[in-house]
Amino acid sequence: MSQGPLLLMVQSVCPQEHLETFTRWYNSHLPNLLRIPGYLWAQRYVGLHDSSRFVALYGVRNEEDLPNLLQWDGPALHPIAKAEYDAFPRLPGISFEVQNVYEQIMGTDLRDPLLCSDRPLSVVSTEPDPTIEEEWDHWYTESHVPNLLKIPGYAMAGRFRAIEHPAIAKFNTGPKYLALYECEGAEAIDSLRDGPNMSLAAQDEFAIFRRDWQPHTRNVSWGFYKMISKHFKLSEGEADKGRSDLPEG
Repeated sequence: MSQGPLLLMVQSVCPQEHLETFTRWYNSHLPNLLRIPGYLWAQRYVGLHDSSRFVALYGVRNEEDLPNLLQWDGPALHPIAKAEYDAFPRLPGISFEVQNVYEQIMGTDLRDPLLCSDRPLSVVSTEPDPTIEEEWDHWYTESHVPNLLKIPGYAMAGRFRAIEHPAIAKFNTGPKYLALYECEGAEAIDSLRDGPNMSLAAQDEFAIFRRDWQPHTRNVSWGFYKMISKHFKLSEGEADKGRSDLPEG
């Protein structure tokens, strides 16, 4: 059982024609969820190179809060959570690709200072073959992430693993592992992403992944995102504080 804070990530896709409705709903959804004891903060991101892709990150106090926050068919689900989740099916054209609750297993602690800035994020989801998972995990932690952090443009990183808990047995839908990397700024992204301007150091590191590990890895998702809103409460008794004035386009 994980005793520390947890990370909830939701990845979704919204077509352009439904973006206004989706944005209006999400701008109330995050503050509403933060009224529930157990949620600590929330941040929302849009894809830098695909404006139809979105990521929402939430801080969760601990595993004991999961039945109140995420067990949709459970007796302990908070009324606010029930009302918010009942609204999901009424959102036109939206698809939710990943909904996972993670524990942190490596790197800079959440909020200290990972995710305390407005920096863009590299979001990587992966699922290794269970037969080589221990070896794969060792390479990721001991070699891959440290090597990436030596490349100009990456600022800090954290690795996360999906947890198992009865309250989220019907909730988790995505790959088991998540890596979040804060980037120095939007101007650095072209040298970090796969493409003609990718730096030689980044090319070399990802060549190792493709050669040695990609054949043993499923459900790989990689994208760069910029923040569009952040919400937080300084204590469980305080109202939501936040900002949603960051540009989406």
